[in-house]
Amino acid sequence: MVVLDVLVGIAFLIAALVFRRTPRLALLAAATGALWFLGDVVGFLVFAHRGPLTHLLLAYPAARIHGRIRRMIVFAAYLLSFAYPVAKLEVPTILLSVAIVAASLWRPAKKTAPEWIAATGAVAMWCALGVGALLRAANVAIDPQLLVAYELVVLAIAATLLIDYRYRTSRVATVSTLAVDLGQAEPRSLRDVLAATLGDPSLVLALATNDGERFTDEVGQPLRVGERTDRTLTELRDGDRRIAVLEHDPALLRDPALLGSITSLVGIAIANTNLQREVAKRLTEVESSRRRLLTVADAERDRLEADLQGGVQARLERVAALVMQTAPNSDLPDRVAETREAVSSFARGVHPRRLDEEGLSAAIAELTGVLPGLVELNVVPGRFAREVEAAAYFVCAEALTNAAKYAMASRVWVSISLAADTLMVEVNDDGIGGAIMAPDSGLVGLRDRLDVLGGTLSVESLPQHGTTVLAILPRAHRELAPGIDHVDETG
Repeated sequence: MVVLDVLVGIAFLIAALVFRRTPRLALLAAATGALWFLGDVVGFLVFAHRGPLTHLLLAYPAARIHGRIRRMIVFAAYLLSFAYPVAKLEVPTILLSVAIVAASLWRPAKKTAPEWIAATGAVAMWCALGVGALLRAANVAIDPQLLVAYELVVLAIAATLLIDYRYRTSRVATVSTLAVDLGQAEPRSLRDVLAATLGDPSLVLALATNDGERFTDEVGQPLRVGERTDRTLTELRDGDRRIAVLEHDPALLRDPALLGSITSLVGIAIANTNLQREVAKRLTEVESSRRRLLTVADAERDRLEADLQGGVQARLERVAALVMQTAPNSDLPDRVAETREAVSSFARGVHPRRLDEEGLSAAIAELTGVLPGLVELNVVPGRFAREVEAAAYFVCAEALTNAAKYAMASRVWVSISLAADTLMVEVNDDGIGGAIMAPDSGLVGLRDRLDVLGGTLSVESLPQHGTTVLAILPRAHRELAPGIDHVDETG
């Protein structure tokens, strides 16, 4: 009996350490263990442990007493346990036993599993005390046997609460760990996360197809499950729809609450993955659409340039011939010549034929006419993807036009070079600076063009320190053209 008595006190002190994450439960468990030992030393405290123990059982697991009646019962339990002369009386003990049993069994449908464990402990404890009081009232002398039974009941209560608390905290930790792992920014395999969290390296995650009859892995490869007899299949459902199946060790996921939590988290993760795939698919479609629009726009530029060069210029040539015949001494021939040059310049700006025929070096050299004698070119030789060459050309054209019209530059440097798999286009001038990428400027349209191609455009222009326009383009592919060497020209 001495050993059993010591075990009871130690069990509650251990429980206090285990309950440390819930301070109120830890305090009640520590008070129960301490008063249990004090009752062996100080006679009038022999029943004192009943107060905090009853409080612990009626408050478990939330550590709160709900309802005025239950609070009154707990208060009565403390009062009776510390009032030594009254606690020895049979009638108060029997009445309190009935009240505590009734309060413990009230509204059974609303109790959770932990609450049922605590309620069962409270009923067992106070039934033992109530039966003992009835037997004493009936002058039945079974105190030694009743004391051993009571100590066994209290020891079982401590052990049961310990096991339940540890199990619940480990379950919560499992779910929390899974939630954190699924929320990591770094993408990981959902199967790997589940296997690591649940401690089953051979776990199989099979995602259900739309019909719910076939399964695939996370990359869409067909998968068969249910062929191993030593494994358990657990379905993960979203309402009536099967979304996945876990093939795992039979010892896992026996707890319905744990299974429900994991099912919810995995369902959210699968829905999130599907959403990300759908967003990625839509982005790819948008990028393809933007590229098609860019291709169509460039095709229209080519058509317009051909019409200008082949149609309008031919008509202007006939007009020039007629003017020379009819009014050779007037200023009309000069006006016609200026018009032809303007149309030719506009046609080159729409889409220069020379860019398609000879490449960047020749086309950009032709651009230097806007700043005669002021441009230094350094252009890498070779040919690139058509849309890349066009983007590089238009960047240079816009930068040179701005330098000629607004920057009052005395010198411009144009450099086109290769760096890894990118084509770098840089245009520097020594003008007045202060340029900005205004919403209605040509640079904004160029930035959108480069964005479609996966490139970037930046402008650095400090007042009185010139302007630097830098475009970085993926070169896509490079085809060396025979006969085109490194270009280093001064306009």
